[in-house]
Amino acid sequence: MTTHAVANEDEIWSKNITPAWLDEHVAAKRASHTRPVPRLSRTQVWTNGLARSDTQAFVPTDFDRTVGAKLQPFQDYNFLVGTELVRSGAESSVVSSKASWEAFLKRDWQSLGVTVEVSTAGFVDSMQNGYSQSISGSMEIPFEIPLAAWSTQLRLSPSMNLDSVSGAVGTGLLSEIIGETRLSSQSNRFRSDLNVRIGYGVAPSTRPTASARLELRIAPNL
Repeated sequence: MTTHAVANEDEIWSKNITPAWLDEHVAAKRASHTRPVPRLSRTQVWTNGLARSDTQAFVPTDFDRTVGAKLQPFQDYNFLVGTELVRSGAESSVVSSKASWEAFLKRDWQSLGVTVEVSTAGFVDSMQNGYSQSISGSMEIPFEIPLAAWSTQLRLSPSMNLDSVSGAVGTGLLSEIIGETRLSSQSNRFRSDLNVRIGYGVAPSTRPTASARLELRIAPNL
């Protein structure tokens, strides 16, 4: 045994062992990393029709009861998978299940002022033994209209839906002119925004449809 080792043994028996002394002399230090905590913010749970309300007394048949959950397995990707159990309100009380998935992507080109969104969703129904898949997107293009305090943009929203049970494929395109202005000032306790939309939709199997909507939003000015 060397003199240095003897000195270390004398130091161990003669000095008080404190956490600071252990961190300095002992090679096997305590692990500094913490265990990851499950993120419940990426989980969604919902129910419908479980609690009976007074309005159901006037309905001849009972409401469907639904329990569902949805999870985002990857934190860095906007992809969700879920399941849903539905018990029919009819006398037969058939229980069916659905497995669903959805994903969405959003990109902003600040140099052009263009925003593009793409989303897809689908589900498999155990009762119909088939699946449905839909794909939709939107492109927002700003443009100037000589109206003070108004921000305007053109939104193009194509969509496609595939139903494996009926074998039908549906497509459509909705174009909207959106205008928004703020009616209140920064000093007001409540913020009020006025939103105007004028749209025109086309689809191969239906007639073109026109729509107009006026919306007033009031929220606390935090």
